[in-house]
Amino acid sequence: MNLHDLLLQKAKKQELAHFYILETSAPRETAHDTLLSFTHGFIKDYYQKVEGHKQSLKNLMDHPDVFVLGYKGGEDEDKNEKAFKVEEAETFSRFFEYRAIQALRKFAVITEAHRINQTIANKWLKLLEEPLGTSTIFLLNPRRVELLSTIHSRAIHLRVVPYKKVTEENLWRDFIHRVKEMTLSEFLEENSRQGELSFWVNEAIQWEAEQNDHFAPKKELELLLKDLQEMEAFNQPAATKWTLFYTYLREQVINRLN
Repeated sequence: MNLHDLLLQKAKKQELAHFYILETSAPRETAHDTLLSFTHGFIKDYYQKVEGHKQSLKNLMDHPDVFVLGYKGGEDEDKNEKAFKVEEAETFSRFFEYRAIQALRKFAVITEAHRINQTIANKWLKLLEEPLGTSTIFLLNPRRVELLSTIHSRAIHLRVVPYKKVTEENLWRDFIHRVKEMTLSEFLEENSRQGELSFWVNEAIQWEAEQNDHFAPKKELELLLKDLQEMEAFNQPAATKWTLFYTYLREQVINRLN
């Protein structure tokens, strides 16, 4: 299951979060368009497949319940180097003061994370923590700039795989290759707040089932599942479960994934 489908699944269960930060491994020259395309595709499918709208969303600006702040594609992104203006920040905030016109959920997309300075961040703190009404904010970070802690801590962080790489196998491989470069603290920082451990555990089960090597690694996976089940029963913190999973990946998967 790829990220697009995973978000749709959460939306159908009414578990969509109110604030996501999106990054991508795509090259800088295509990163903006990769994130815009992903966001556009998700919002379009959300309205059609979750809320049952019949009209097609040709672009993000077509829908009265979608607000886009920043670069919208089709122009040179390097023109937009300055921070957002206070007036732009206030217009963005006012979007949430009104009820949705056609939909049940409103979406707002901030396409350039590097244009948020401390002043703008301070104006948006309450909004990013708890937007008014039923709404979801996507903050796109195509340049992968270091975000202000006040912004970073309020979001669920997601990584968009470039379209040509979006297969279940490559999604798993991309995840493992990133784990290989991470310390435990970095791994926990990226994953423990997201609550999607079950998704990656299922990916591990599927991958292990396809391996033809020794019995021992499969036994280790069985022990991992048993330990995770016990942790769940005793309401252990998410970070504890992610730590166990990190250890399993480092010891049982990384060196076997060609």
